[in-house]
Amino acid sequence: AGPLPMAGFAQAKAHSTRNDEPERASRPFDVDRDGFVIGEGAAVVVLERAGFAAARAARAHAALAGAGVTSDAHHITAAHQDGQVRAMRRALTDAGLSPRDIALVQAHATSTQLGDLTEARSVAEALGTHPVVTATKSMTGHLFGAAGALGAIATILALRDGAVPPTRNLDTQDPDIPLDIVTGEPRRGPLTAGLANAFGFGGHNASLVFTPAP
Repeated sequence: AGPLPMAGFAQAKAHSTRNDEPERASRPFDVDRDGFVIGEGAAVVVLERAGFAAARAARAHAALAGAGVTSDAHHITAAHQDGQVRAMRRALTDAGLSPRDIALVQAHATSTQLGDLTEARSVAEALGTHPVVTATKSMTGHLFGAAGALGAIATILALRDGAVPPTRNLDTQDPDIPLDIVTGEPRRGPLTAGLANAFGFGGHNASLVFTPAP
């Protein structure tokens, strides 16, 4: 990121100030989280109809089952629980699934105090507290424009491999966050479906539901 966006987010107090331990600065859902860490990277998800993929003998890693998008325009930076809940529920409806079908949530979770708490409450309201949750921005930082695609890829690979990556730097889970967040070692086992969240400043909310490849 260039100096202008860095300065803007710093002025908004959205950045972590844990400069003495940058490798531990991104700590989603931790009681001591204090802001996000800008990451650098790119991610691409190739969507193709199943018939076309089969015709060229391409390997399908997962299936995109549903999508939900909302724009709540609630605040320039603060997230709104209702908009996030509606995005997740729309994705479930589009996929023809129920909340109990979702085994994994790839959280947007950027490591901000308000953002992580709002998302956690939104997940609990829309899906319940049974899914396992991971927040991979603890390892990659926040890639902004690439964050949604990268989160989708993490969800796809978790479904494909039956392994949910852990959330790093979660030393003490915020007691106000009642979710089953994966820490330490990957959580292994078959997964029925996964939901990936991508939320943005200004109330842009997108949720995608993936299922294992047929």
